[in-house]
Amino acid sequence: MTSRGLWNWVLRRQGLADETRLDSVESIARASLGLHAARLPSPFATVAARSAGTAVAASLFAPPTRERVMTVRCMRKTLHTLPLDLAAAAHAATRHYRERDALRAVTNAHESLADVEAAMDELAVLLGAHGPLHHREIERRLAGRRISTPRGRLALKLAWERGDIAYRNTSEAWNRELRTFALTKQAYPAANLGLDRHHATALLVEAYFDRYGPATLADAVWWSALSRTAITDALARSSREVAMVTTAWSDQPQYMFADRLEEFLTTDPSAHRAGVSLLAHEDVALKAYFETRTRYLGALQPRRAFNQIGEVLPTVVHDGTVIGTWAWEPTGRRVATSLVAGAATAEVRRAVRTRADQLTRVLRGRWTTARPTGAPQIPGQTALLPHPDPV
Repeated sequence: MTSRGLWNWVLRRQGLADETRLDSVESIARASLGLHAARLPSPFATVAARSAGTAVAASLFAPPTRERVMTVRCMRKTLHTLPLDLAAAAHAATRHYRERDALRAVTNAHESLADVEAAMDELAVLLGAHGPLHHREIERRLAGRRISTPRGRLALKLAWERGDIAYRNTSEAWNRELRTFALTKQAYPAANLGLDRHHATALLVEAYFDRYGPATLADAVWWSALSRTAITDALARSSREVAMVTTAWSDQPQYMFADRLEEFLTTDPSAHRAGVSLLAHEDVALKAYFETRTRYLGALQPRRAFNQIGEVLPTVVHDGTVIGTWAWEPTGRRVATSLVAGAATAEVRRAVRTRADQLTRVLRGRWTTARPTGAPQIPGQTALLPHPDPV
């Protein structure tokens, strides 16, 4: 068993190979355990990397897709777009530390929790009567009910962290945001955000090791911001046998489910290659690890793949290894790549150019220079309630 082959097998299962592309946003979000969504371009580019053609990425903005996936603040307090069952588990497993921060904000603002919760009740009545509203419109209407803007924002934040309201970006372009909120029970009636915390943690941890194993406990803690004890307890409660493996990425024990290991060992080694992919800013496949991120960095210095606040840049990856970065050039409306010197053969460079041309066509299809109606203009790289991750 080779470490590189195992890592490429993990990537292929997410649709990151020509032979394994996926055909819907929901299947991609399920296979990759979410689309990182703290940066506006990330979900679209994540889907584009794992699907063929332009239709699947464009369907991210279609009403049927928006009903089947939900964007929640969860792991590391960052936004992820997930199928409803996984969104519920991610929300409930991480609610405690997000709600704690929201309650601290109430205290720091010298507001009464009772007053903020009363404002939450008014918010629920407002959204129940009018349906989804833009966040500025919510503030305006709450002000008409004698609720100050600071208190209204605290109420909106706490209601979101508790799962009472849901966020939707109703823009139809990947570089613009139209931030609206709705009652969760109206927008996603099938989503059960009230799962028991320990049960939700077990579901989330199993989903992580199922998609991303082998990984260390430190990787799982980094990815989830859950405690090491929570991770180990969840693994111990799993009905699936856990295998410990060793790889070239770390001398620490790494874990995966035994049935997945058996699946890998029975595949043809010739299929343990992923080819060239252009991954999104903060792509979930790379953000899943910290202690074992040499699996994709190799000898590359982290500063070549991460920005100053620890976010993974849009990367060019060949057979699981970062060989460069890419960027969208608004003036020419095209994807430009920057490869590490000596990291790619002529054949790989040709494959990178082909991928860049493909991604250019996909991005052009949903790029806009227009200001969204009823919303402030927001640059394409602006984060929604960002929570930077240190390198």
